[in-house]
Amino acid sequence: MTGPKLGFGGLPISWVPTVRPEDETNMNPYKKQTPGTKKLPTGWTFVEGRRPLREEITFDEVVEIPLRDGVKIYCDVFRPVTDIKVPAILAISPYGKNGHGFRIFDNIPFRLGLPESATSGLEKFEGPDPAEWCPRGYAIVNVDIRGTWDSEGDLYIEGSQFGLDGYDTVEFIASQPWCNGAVSMCGNSWLATEQWATAIEKPPALKCIAPWEGFTDMYRDLICRGGVPKATFTSFIFNKTIRGRNSREDVSGALDKWPLFNEYWEDKVYDTSDLTLPIYALGSYSSGNHGSGTVRGWNRAASKDKWIRFHPTQEWFDLYTPRYIDDLQRFFDRYLKGIDNGWEKTPKVRVSILTYGNRFEPGPKWDVPFSDYPIPDTKYSKLYLRDSGKLATSPQANEGSTSHQSDNYQAKPSEFVLTFDKATSIVGHSKAELWMSCKDKDDMDVYVSIRKLSKSGEVLEHVNVPWEKLPEGVNTQHDVPMAQTIKYTGPTGILRASHRAQVPERSTPMLPYHPHDKEEKVPPGDIVKLEISLWPMGIHFEAGEGLLFRVQGFVDTSSDFPSHIDKKLENLNEGQHTIHFGGKYDSTIIVPIVALPAQ
Repeated sequence: MTGPKLGFGGLPISWVPTVRPEDETNMNPYKKQTPGTKKLPTGWTFVEGRRPLREEITFDEVVEIPLRDGVKIYCDVFRPVTDIKVPAILAISPYGKNGHGFRIFDNIPFRLGLPESATSGLEKFEGPDPAEWCPRGYAIVNVDIRGTWDSEGDLYIEGSQFGLDGYDTVEFIASQPWCNGAVSMCGNSWLATEQWATAIEKPPALKCIAPWEGFTDMYRDLICRGGVPKATFTSFIFNKTIRGRNSREDVSGALDKWPLFNEYWEDKVYDTSDLTLPIYALGSYSSGNHGSGTVRGWNRAASKDKWIRFHPTQEWFDLYTPRYIDDLQRFFDRYLKGIDNGWEKTPKVRVSILTYGNRFEPGPKWDVPFSDYPIPDTKYSKLYLRDSGKLATSPQANEGSTSHQSDNYQAKPSEFVLTFDKATSIVGHSKAELWMSCKDKDDMDVYVSIRKLSKSGEVLEHVNVPWEKLPEGVNTQHDVPMAQTIKYTGPTGILRASHRAQVPERSTPMLPYHPHDKEEKVPPGDIVKLEISLWPMGIHFEAGEGLLFRVQGFVDTSSDFPSHIDKKLENLNEGQHTIHFGGKYDSTIIVPIVALPAQ
């Protein structure tokens, strides 16, 4: 029997008590489940107003899964009523099952366009709906991971233990008498990251994965992007949305103790370069947590059978969109049932491109096909910062500078604008190269963003829900409250100046790799060059519309749940930050311009 990991490289894991399931603050009511098997008849509803079952389902409640160290975790299994063995799709997370968990959609404007009747209530948060998938010939397995809800053990927050438990879960489910031995996984965020972690361990029964938006490097993607700690988000996730009966890994405490990258954080990086199984990944613009990790995981995977799609909405809306459920079924049918359905002819890359239109204007360009990502034949255009807040394709001869207050949410950012003279689509990673200084402190937390401007100069916001799913009278961005779940502003990049060092052999021209393993402070007043990658974007500009490049002392976006995550400056900034350009200071924003295929 192998015990769980208790430390890494001599760095012991710290533990704190997990909030108990009986604490229902902002949660759906908790009710302890009883093991057993029953039939849910056609027309059955979880509660009034939820989607009824269109076919009878077998419900195996509280199934015990033994892990290799003797810990027992629990799952619910929903499967078709049939004598034929069926494949299993796993939804593995700490967010509860059987209706337990945080009231997510009640905390999002317009419920993200997903009324309660859109799903049955049997689904895990961010997971597939059994009412949808069982009639399609699949079993859905909802798993409460180690240390959550009534599962035994302590909760590990990501890392290699995560993958080992996933391996044991996959192999246990594959051995069940109702299963045909073929298993995959499905879901967003944690449920997607679990897929990368489990696939790396290579359980034999895992035939394919569908990681629909998930990070692959906890430090760089989620809690210390650019070297800047993000404490309020971790507090929200682990205190307000997760429950358990024992202890959980204290990731916030670890970040306080080890703000630099070390072996502890290395264990929470998922190296996908050895993966050869089929992969259907989902990328996004709207998430502040998954945008880069999904692309990184997909790019590095060795599999020749891999696909990626970028949607123009929001991950949870996309998960329950009928045409993409059909699309995902074709993938699963091919690799879990062996059906020769032509899935391989699906374009390897499908990219949606945003237009930021209102209800009465052209909407996004959906699923534009390409052969690879980054898109072949991309033209990387350097836009130079110039006086009077201009961007241009050539630098100015004289040196110039502009400054902004870095430590105040009300401070005006430094802004630079380019107006397009012809229709232009920008798709992929962009990168800022900035010469900057600060007279007031020996470090800077620098936040950059790209925004779209209308022909009249208005700063635009993209609404993440198709207009037809919103109430009548909600017609423009001004009718939609600001929350990152429902409104996307544009791609962002973050870097702490003392973390500016790079590893050349791991960097690419558009993606500098910062090791984050040491600090190189900047003497006050010294000018240093910062290279800051922005997460993937897909935005179309018509002639007369503009690109606004911002540099400021805080992130240029809202949080996912403004009512639950305090808006406060989480950085070390003090005083003014100065950007230097022109002459010997070639400050630029580099953008990826692509030609769209004829449609």
